[in-house]
Amino acid sequence: MFYPSFKMMDYIVDAHFRKDVSGRLVFIPFTPKGKCYFVDSKSDEEKIRAYVKMFRSAVQFISFLMYPSVFLPGLILDDYAGIGPRDHRLAIALGIPLFFALILGALVWILWNLYKGGMPALTASLSEVAPEAKGQLHEVSQPQRRRLALLFAVAAAFLMLLALFAFVIFLDRFRR
Repeated sequence: MFYPSFKMMDYIVDAHFRKDVSGRLVFIPFTPKGKCYFVDSKSDEEKIRAYVKMFRSAVQFISFLMYPSVFLPGLILDDYAGIGPRDHRLAIALGIPLFFALILGALVWILWNLYKGGMPALTASLSEVAPEAKGQLHEVSQPQRRRLALLFAVAAAFLMLLALFAFVIFLDRFRR
């Protein structure tokens, strides 16, 4: 079965790979200005892709959880916490979502440290790209990046509209 999120994750993982002038595959673990590594064997490439995909999938899943875990408790508490002054209800409606956001943010930070910590062991057998060759790296596939950018732009516009809608509902209920 085909899921669009799997295809999107493949595009995100592809962003970590580039080719040099001679056509050799280069892995970029963090940024192109940092260390980059030549990937010469297919088994190393598959291992690296699996590692990056695991990290990126977990971070993406946590970020998808962030939106409902921040807004839903606030809306539920605003509706059903009718006792007490309005100031306390607002503090509760904002405090609990911020607590969830801090927990999920801490999870992302832990994942980032695990990714960073596992990178030296993953790239120990790979040869490093010379600094002067980094400027000559080019994308593996350019049309995929354009499609991905368009997909992200549409998704961001949809999420902004959804957030605006939730904010308007929140303000309407807060004024009552």
